[in-house]
Parts: sequence; C-alpha cells; structure tokens
Amino acid sequence: MIKRKQEILFGLLLGNASLQSYTGGKTWRIRFTESTQSNVDYLFHLYSVFEEHVKTPPKESISDSGHIKWTFNTTVDPLGLKFSKLFYKKNKRKKKMPSRKDLELYLSPIGLAYWFMDNGSLKSNCVSYYLCTDCFNLDELKVIREVFKEKYDIDINFHKQRSNYRVYIPKRESKKFYNLIEKHVYISLRYKLGNH
Repeated sequence: MIKRKQEILFGLLLGNASLQSYTGGKTWRIRFTESTQSNVDYLFHLYSVFEEHVKTPPKESISDSGHIKWTFNTTVDPLGLKFSKLFYKKNKRKKKMPSRKDLELYLSPIGLAYWFMDNGSLKSNCVSYYLCTDCFNLDELKVIREVFKEKYDIDINFHKQRSNYRVYIPKRESKKFYNLIEKHVYISLRYKLGNH
C-alpha cells in the first residue's frame, strides 16, 4: 500500500498536485485542488487514497467572482518531506523534474495513470495523447523521453504550446500507453482515454 501511494503521489506531482511548506522546507504537506465540478468525485477518490494523512475532508470554496473550487491538504508528514526532495530545490516553490533514477523508480503504470488523469488529455483526433508539462523545461523533458523509451518502449515527442512544451504520445504509440494505464484510470475519467 505504501508503494502504491508513493507511485500515485509521484504521478500527481508530475501533474497539478503541489507540496507546500510554511517552515522553510523543514516540513511539507500535499495540496490537492479541483475546480472542474464534474471531477469532484475524483478529488474524493484521491482523498480516500490519502485519508490517513488528512484531518479535514475536501472543502468547497467560492471566490468573489463565483468560481467554485474544492481542496484538501494532508498533514505534514514524512511522505511530503520525502517527495519535496525529489520535486523542489531547497527553499524554492517552483517544481523541478525528479532525477532520472527517481523517474525510473517511481514512474510506474499507476503513476502514469494518475499523471494522465491529473494533467493528460486525448488529442482531438482521438488516437493520440498529451501530458501537460508546462512547469518543466525542454532539457528536463528529454529525461522523461529517455525513461519512457527505456522503461516502456514508448517513443514520445514534444509539442510547443506558446513558450512551453508538452509531452505528445503519437498514434503509433498510443495503444501501448493505453494498455499500460487503462486498468488504473478512475471510472469517471475513463472518457479521457478514448477508444482503442
């Protein structure tokens, strides 16, 4: 269970989840946010995964402009501290790409599935996929490409989106990717997989 939880968290941190520290990096907590109303049940699924690390269940908040957001945080615990060392430079809030060694260790099919659920999409042609990677630079993404190829025999490319790059899984590789993650994708987000 601990290994599965670590793999899930690794995938989520490659996506939108973030770590927060109010102690100068001595302690960390994990923050989860969902602003798409149709995906709130997925947020509660994540809460069920990390419930033993949480004191308060997800809460709804409404901004002055009427925007609804659901959030929950874990308590500070060793899991957050451990992963802060993988994803954040000391005293920095911006994410960095984990090392190749850590990618090889934690980027399992489960981690890939949660990364995809959190930050992936089906391309409009319905036969290829994107993973949003706006917070990482191109040199960091090249490490991801090497791990995809060596660990899963999947060739990925990058598409430029304004000043950022996104992982692109082309049609010829999409079936392999689908087969890796399909059984780990939460039921309400299976529409993102399309048909293969």
